[in-house]
Amino acid sequence: MRTRTSGVLILALLATACSKAPGRGPAASYDSKTGKLATLSVDTNRNGKVDAVSHMDGTRIVRIEVDQDENGQLDRWDFYGADRRLERVGFSRENDGVMDAVAYYESEGVLSRMEISTRRDGTFDRVEQYVNGRLARTAEDTDGDGRADKWDEYGPLSANGSADFVVVSTLFDDSKRGKPERRFVYGHNGAIARVEVDPDGDGVFTPAATSR
Repeated sequence: MRTRTSGVLILALLATACSKAPGRGPAASYDSKTGKLATLSVDTNRNGKVDAVSHMDGTRIVRIEVDQDENGQLDRWDFYGADRRLERVGFSRENDGVMDAVAYYESEGVLSRMEISTRRDGTFDRVEQYVNGRLARTAEDTDGDGRADKWDEYGPLSANGSADFVVVSTLFDDSKRGKPERRFVYGHNGAIARVEVDPDGDGVFTPAATSR
């Protein structure tokens, strides 16, 4: 996942600012103390409604707030660092102004991590890690105690390295010690192939004892 839409949005802001096409033109506001450009409100699709506001520090973009569906509630926030690179993007998955997911990017614009508030209460209880832009593992706090107790690991669907990645193992912290102690390992058909345990919490899993 790359941040192509962010680049398109920036170009749209600049193009609209310079265009004489019909629609609401960009509205700029300035800091009363410094005189620097503070915000630039833009009608990116030229339908007469402001759908993006760029918060500026002079010529540097600090944050872009977007109402993509124009329902009056923000649904996307682009945050930029001092080096002018996109650092993270916040999303409202319900398009209601509540930021319940934040994506973090590497310098090349490749997704590296996603944090999600599954309860949409401001607490980000699920973290997704990406490798080369592909989901590799997740950690989730299922009981709301502030630390992860369930982890999923992802791998190729088939042994020959299929492009489709699926959950290959799930780990659980049953005793709430902060470390996984039980692991389900899945076969290529999605069924549980084996169950492993780590009673000592040393990271070494062994086959679980089976009852007869």
